[in-house]
Amino acid sequence: MAVSEAGERTEWYWLCHMPAQGAEKRYYGQLDVAPQPVPPERATRLRQFLPDHAVWVSSPLSRAVTTALALTNGKPPIAVGDFTEQDFGKWQGRSFADVFAENRTLDWTQPEEIVPPGGESFYDLGERVADAIDRLSEHYAGKAIVAVAHQSIIRIAVAYALELKADQAWRVSVAPLSLTRLGLQIRDGKKLWSVGCINSEVA
Repeated sequence: MAVSEAGERTEWYWLCHMPAQGAEKRYYGQLDVAPQPVPPERATRLRQFLPDHAVWVSSPLSRAVTTALALTNGKPPIAVGDFTEQDFGKWQGRSFADVFAENRTLDWTQPEEIVPPGGESFYDLGERVADAIDRLSEHYAGKAIVAVAHQSIIRIAVAYALELKADQAWRVSVAPLSLTRLGLQIRDGKKLWSVGCINSEVA
């Protein structure tokens, strides 16, 4: 698939949403839970690193949309279903500790190999995210795209750009409100990705 015309550069600005409310670590997955609010001073600083007239997209889940709204002064982003968090099936809403305690026989050193009951694998998630990146890069070729998404989605975006394997994507740290910049050009029919920054906590 040709994702942009030769010479055009499509810039991706990936932002990780604010954490869900509540201190306990849980598999929220595709549950629609409210995020912590974006501190106004952090929103002001972060806007300085984002382009004017960008196309704003996000996961359709509240924790991404609400974070985006705080940065766009209330202008709704375009919801992209394929940027929804991984489906953790029957684990959704449960704490990490409880799930681990009941599934000690699983190889937790290779989380990309684990398929939650009734959910999707990390590999399946990677395929839908990569397809969406290609699709949006083609549709908005030559433009700047600000995407507010989940940690796993941003990890996959970095891995896709750098041609990393799924297990290597887990090595990418992604903090709330961190900025990851990726650029795409097409030359002789080949995708040429470049990395501006990863997990930059500019705010």
